[in-house]
Formats: sequence, structure tokens, C-alpha cells
Amino acid sequence: MQDIAVQMLASKLSGHDYSGTDIASVVITGMSVVFIGLILLVLFVSIYGTAFKRKNEKKKAKLEAEKAAAKAQQQAAAPAQKAESKQSGPVIEDGIDDEIVAVIAAAVTAICAKNGKKPVIKSVRRSVAQRDPWAAAGLADNTRPF
Repeated sequence: MQDIAVQMLASKLSGHDYSGTDIASVVITGMSVVFIGLILLVLFVSIYGTAFKRKNEKKKAKLEAEKAAAKAQQQAAAPAQKAESKQSGPVIEDGIDDEIVAVIAAAVTAICAKNGKKPVIKSVRRSVAQRDPWAAAGLADNTRPF
């Protein structure tokens, strides 16, 4: 039965007379090439994965070391900051007038007075705009619900 199928397939292949061994060798060679290619692709991807994993681990270790150093510096500077903050009022950024600080403090006090809480203002600084006003207006216009 198998010989009949091979003979029929061989007779239809461009008029040449192919034997069963010729067809089998072509099929086996083709499948071998495909599977070897897949194996090489898997090895290639796994090697790149391990390389990037090591690189990310090194970055993570470096960041953790920097955070630990920053935390140690912050803990060392904390007593000096506490003593400094007890002596003076709120920390005010350069370029902000005392009148504006008084208005901000009055507004915050008025808002918190409704709840019966007394606010403590620790610092006053300018906010940094995240977006250009034109970009923010375009974003608001394009994301407005219909």
C-alpha cells in the first residue's frame, strides 16, 4: 500500500521518475533543516535572555546600593534637619514673596478649619509644570467625553 502511494507521488513530480528513497531523503532533509533552525533559534533567544537578565540584575544591584547610600546620608543629616526645622518656620523657596506665603497659609488654614484641624505648613515651593499649557489644553480637548 505504501509503495503504491510513493509511486503515485513520484509519477506526478514533473515527469521524473523518483524512487521512494529519493522522496524520503528530501523529506527527512527538509524536516531536519527546519528543526535544527528551530533549535538554534531557541538557543539564540535563551542566550540573549540570560544576558539581559544579568545586565538588569547588575543595574538593580547598583540602584539598591545607591539607595542604601542615600538612606545612610539622609539618616546622618536627619538630626541636623530636625534641629534646623524646630528653630525656623516653613522653608520658603527663593523668589517667593512673604505675602504670597501668608496668602497660601491663610487659604490652607481656611480649608482645614472646616474639619476642625490645625494645619502645619512645612515648606512652600513653586510647582513645576508637567506639560506646556498648549499641550495640556490639547490633551484636555482630545480626551473630553463626547
